[in-house]
Amino acid sequence: MQFKKAILLATSIFTLGICVSGCGNESNANSKSSSSQISSVKKQEAQIVGSYRDDADGAAITLNSDGTGTYVMANPTKADIHDQLTWKKEKNNYIINLNDSDYDTPIDAQLNEDNLSLVGNNEWPNQSFKRVHGDFDIDNFLKDQHAKNSGSITTKSAQPKESSTHARAVLKKWASDHHKDTSKIDSLKATTDLSEPDEGWAFVDDNGTEYAIVRNGKVYPRPVIDNDTSSN
Repeated sequence: MQFKKAILLATSIFTLGICVSGCGNESNANSKSSSSQISSVKKQEAQIVGSYRDDADGAAITLNSDGTGTYVMANPTKADIHDQLTWKKEKNNYIINLNDSDYDTPIDAQLNEDNLSLVGNNEWPNQSFKRVHGDFDIDNFLKDQHAKNSGSITTKSAQPKESSTHARAVLKKWASDHHKDTSKIDSLKATTDLSEPDEGWAFVDDNGTEYAIVRNGKVYPRPVIDNDTSSN
């Protein structure tokens, strides 16, 4: 009788040990899986960290590992854009929020190897940046852009006063504020061949019809928008 009890007790202890071991393995597996997912997200986030420049528009952006960063753009007529920002990973892309009252809509960003694209919205035009390898100083970048623009201007009318990207952003914000259609602004061509002689940008469609003129941060709409041709 005592022998049977001893066998029963041993069997129970063995079964309990298997259960505990199995539960422990499952817990460890879940822990490893969770750690792997966190590691994968951090690796994806780390891919975008760095500095990028867009020499065509005189703009640059730096994204730090703590989710902060800086966006700058050289402006020939007014103070340079110099905004702090925050960024985060979201699904397959990134979301950038500028600390700027003029642009309060989050900006979608896409990374393709060393190419960073900011996808336009109602307040922001499309922009393309190239990763900078090595040290990068934003203040020196802005100085170089101003020196380059200054050296390229040979006559008063040879170079528009503001970049086409900045002018397009002004136009998009104006259209949004005035409840106009902003969907085709990104596809409009920016040209200096104006119907009125002035330093600024004319935005025209494929047929050459003027949509609006932007001069020094002011929008002059054309009848294709409405009949109001006064500045904002």
